[in-house]
Amino acid sequence: MIVKFMKNIFVTFTARVFILLLGIVTSIIIARVLGPEGKGIYTLAILLPTLLMTFTNLGIGSASVYYIGKKKYSLIEIFGCNIIFSILVSIFVIIVGLVVIFFFGNKIFPGVVKEYLLLALCLAPFQIFLTFVVNIFLGLQEFKKYNFIALIQHIIFFALIIIFLLGLQYGIKAVIAAQILSSALACVALFFLTKKEAGGIILYMKKSLFKDFFNYGSKIYLIKIFSFLHLKVDIFMINILLNPLEVGFYSIAVGLSDKIWLISRSAATVLFPKVCSETDDKKLKEFTPLVCRNILWITIVIATSLFFLSSYVIVLFYSEQFNKSILPFQILLIGAIAISGSRILANDLTARNRLKENIYISSFSFILNIILNIIFIPKFGIIGAAWATAISYAITFLSRIIIYCKISGNKIKDIILIQKSDIVLYGKLISFFWKRLRSVS
Repeated sequence: MIVKFMKNIFVTFTARVFILLLGIVTSIIIARVLGPEGKGIYTLAILLPTLLMTFTNLGIGSASVYYIGKKKYSLIEIFGCNIIFSILVSIFVIIVGLVVIFFFGNKIFPGVVKEYLLLALCLAPFQIFLTFVVNIFLGLQEFKKYNFIALIQHIIFFALIIIFLLGLQYGIKAVIAAQILSSALACVALFFLTKKEAGGIILYMKKSLFKDFFNYGSKIYLIKIFSFLHLKVDIFMINILLNPLEVGFYSIAVGLSDKIWLISRSAATVLFPKVCSETDDKKLKEFTPLVCRNILWITIVIATSLFFLSSYVIVLFYSEQFNKSILPFQILLIGAIAISGSRILANDLTARNRLKENIYISSFSFILNIILNIIFIPKFGIIGAAWATAISYAITFLSRIIIYCKISGNKIKDIILIQKSDIVLYGKLISFFWKRLRSVS
């Protein structure tokens, strides 16, 4: 079981590494062409559809994974349900987005012109469809197809950025347009791929399916809102309390620290459908701690290395204009370590349908982050925002460890300390992948 699980992580991780490299190069091009202020304005404009999508996604994608794992509904029913949900939610998002832009745009997004916000709003329907429907492949544990869609989107976005920014030397609008077009083409590929997998399409929603999706999804929805706001509230508060220029500096630090979550994201992505479908309690008790402690220590090694290399990395990739991003990035590495372990435990609790515990932890950490940002940003600027995030993430991880151990019956040392059995497992995995490489060559 663990070898197959690691194989799925390897597939997902490989795809994410490629996406990461594309993302870094794309980010460098955008930052260098637009400059710190332009990068900050672009970040804020894209934040609008992301916020709206987060506040209206209803947890449909996660509900799809859960009920596919439980085999309660057919694939064709879930596919049709997700399409209906994506259409309805998209209409609602566009209406709300227009209200926000024309009546509250200057207050919520000071320094960002309406033209950018309106263009960015066009991204929302495509992102909603992708989020709802791609999770069907996650539920089926078809990780190659799941990652294929993400790869398509990022490759097209990268190609368009090369054309629009380096070739034609367009500005912020061209970057947003490139993101819209890449998402739209990914949606087309996803639709036909999913339709083939499901064996057709039925645009009909069962009453029982709707009820189950809403009951489970609404709780996931709350968790994701708090988690998203925890991730993004510092960006908003820096813009309100400081200015878009400081957002530009801080966004580089956040963007780089986010990349360190690559391994934990890959593991958590694979873990969720696995736990949803697992029926052996003993395997479940042993499995998640094994994944958590190993992902945690891999992240610690990577974060420690980047701490000492941070000044070279940021200056080399983004130029000396972004020197101010170095210290916030170093601080955010602490939060990156904490969130890597926290994400694994959160997905385990979600797959067990222990959603209330996740809601309590996520809401508490979000409120704590706001309080710390209010205290720290006026005194210390973006360095204060980084400390607020790092501290709140660390407390979130500690809280999840305590709750998870109480529910699963595991000990804290099983979650955070490498075991002798892990060393044996490393040998088996190395032998397995070595044989695979030799067979390929």
